[in-house]
Amino acid sequence: MLSNSNAFDVIEYSNFFPQIKVEATLVSEYQEQRGEIYWNVVKDDHAKLSSVSSRLVLGETVVIDTEYVEGQKSNNYRVGNEWYEGRDEIPEYSNPFIKLAQSATENPDGFWPPFAFDTAQLIDLEWSITADISSTQQIASSSNETHSIFIETMGIPPIITGIETYSGEDKFILQVTTENISLSLRNDIQRTPAPFIPNPFPKDSSENISYWSGVISNSLSLEIRPEQLEIHGLVSENNYSSSVSVMRFDNQNLNQTLSDGTWWEFYWIDYLGENLVSNGDLYTVRTNKTGNITIGIFDLWANSWTNQSF
Repeated sequence: MLSNSNAFDVIEYSNFFPQIKVEATLVSEYQEQRGEIYWNVVKDDHAKLSSVSSRLVLGETVVIDTEYVEGQKSNNYRVGNEWYEGRDEIPEYSNPFIKLAQSATENPDGFWPPFAFDTAQLIDLEWSITADISSTQQIASSSNETHSIFIETMGIPPIITGIETYSGEDKFILQVTTENISLSLRNDIQRTPAPFIPNPFPKDSSENISYWSGVISNSLSLEIRPEQLEIHGLVSENNYSSSVSVMRFDNQNLNQTLSDGTWWEFYWIDYLGENLVSNGDLYTVRTNKTGNITIGIFDLWANSWTNQSF
């Protein structure tokens, strides 16, 4: 079993098992500096939900502590102990293990979980094995000059479901679970606005006309119903901004003249024609208002300006 190059390949497992959870732990100490990395990746094909959580601790400082549950029109984010709800009108459930592996290939220097272990390097060791016939669990233990090593297998025929290595204060644990997995979404938490933040300052101001234009970028990697978003013309005085003109996106275009004679003109062009706000769409704003003027997006669903995301 150990000589097989794919003996413990989580990507292969994720293609075979409809439900799977993988937990990875890496702890290392070097020159009295301690680092800890924790990953928890789950997929549930039945519920069409996936979860990815990661935690990075350097010394006693928590650098990263996040979780993301997605797959449905609603999704949940966790930052530290705080949970938030997001949404996507066209959710695309997919295998999170493959997505992470693709991202790791594209950015090999990034922060990614370990999804495989080269068991071929262990084939020459001598092993002590204990077994539980009722559960089909087997635990093999061995050691070399530097590490103590434990391998867990389950099932008939057996597959590797866990590997642990220890060397002093350093440890590596990769554990797989394929049963009794449950993922769910919460809707009793704070809503987070869409990640659509235009440049607030005009691209051009000439002949007393200020102009904004842009293409919604890949930062908005989801689709939003247009009646949930507003684009505002803002005027700032004494460090306070107020909205003087607004268009809800489902109106698509609006030309509004105010009582002081100034006007604001808004356009939203639905690039894909799907009646949803998404990346690739075009927006423009024009006004003859002068002074300290900007634009902003207000998310009615989240009741928040988009530049005030968590």
